[in-house]
Amino acid sequence: MLAPRLAAAALALICAGCAGQQGLDAPASSGASMTAQAAERGQRLASATCASCHATGQAGASPLAAAPPFRDIAHRYPLDQLEARFAEGLATSHPAMPAFVFRASEIDDLIAYLETLKAEP
Repeated sequence: MLAPRLAAAALALICAGCAGQQGLDAPASSGASMTAQAAERGQRLASATCASCHATGQAGASPLAAAPPFRDIAHRYPLDQLEARFAEGLATSHPAMPAFVFRASEIDDLIAYLETLKAEP
């Protein structure tokens, strides 16, 4: 009688260990999914806010010749510096560039999108 209970307890511990291991794997894939979602939101924000002057995609010229494409910006500037500039209120000395103020979540999304552009050759 003790042997079946012992076997059942051992099986329960093994199953619990496997379930715990699966739980450890989930955050990594979940984190990647969250980053992809942030980048997608950043792309939509860039398209809605910036695309009238800047090329926001992985190809194409900017509608305003003086406005660098986002893919060039991603390679030209350290993203942590851009993040700080977004947080301070993005403004440039170029008179045609409007001043933008982004929420923290929007900044995170824009940086996530710029990271995808930076990853491209």
